[in-house]
Amino acid sequence: MSAPYCYKHPRPAVTTDLVVFAWREHALQTLLIRRKHDPYAGRWAIPGGFLDMDEDAEVGARRELEEETGLVVPGAVAPLGFFAAPGRDPRGRTITLAHVAVLPAGDYPIQGGDDADEAAWRPVAEARDLAFDHDDVLTAAHSWLRDRVLEKSPEARAMLPLPFEVDDVRALFHVLGLPLRRAASWMGSKG
Repeated sequence: MSAPYCYKHPRPAVTTDLVVFAWREHALQTLLIRRKHDPYAGRWAIPGGFLDMDEDAEVGARRELEEETGLVVPGAVAPLGFFAAPGRDPRGRTITLAHVAVLPAGDYPIQGGDDADEAAWRPVAEARDLAFDHDDVLTAAHSWLRDRVLEKSPEARAMLPLPFEVDDVRALFHVLGLPLRRAASWMGSKG
């Protein structure tokens, strides 16, 4: 008797990753985990893991984030895209369905769990040399956030504490590579 879901052709594994942005300590930060196991043991990575067979991709991304960091995203999670380059995972052909979330101003305690040795907030500008192709995933999420800030989206505006401090808005625009002249209109708009 054949097992369910068995086919004659090879199949890739599917993972979900969730990039989380927050404004902390006057800097744009992202939540990373230090991997406990190979591949890339000891390296920083975006929280994520394998998608269960009966699980929606966003549900899987939220589950993995909570298992590895203890964080439950209170608001929306947006699909970012898929990353499928052959060789992105040395364990075999793996495609990831990446997601992104922006946390509103506040305090979000975290703690490494599951297959994460540690979880930490890191300034986006310093988040480099990540495991797998997570530098590429973070770059795509950074572009996504840049577009949200340009659109004056509610989630981008909620990231900074009220009332907005000029230095925080300027720092946000600087790290996103946006012209500082646009910062004044962003602060003055009702969004």
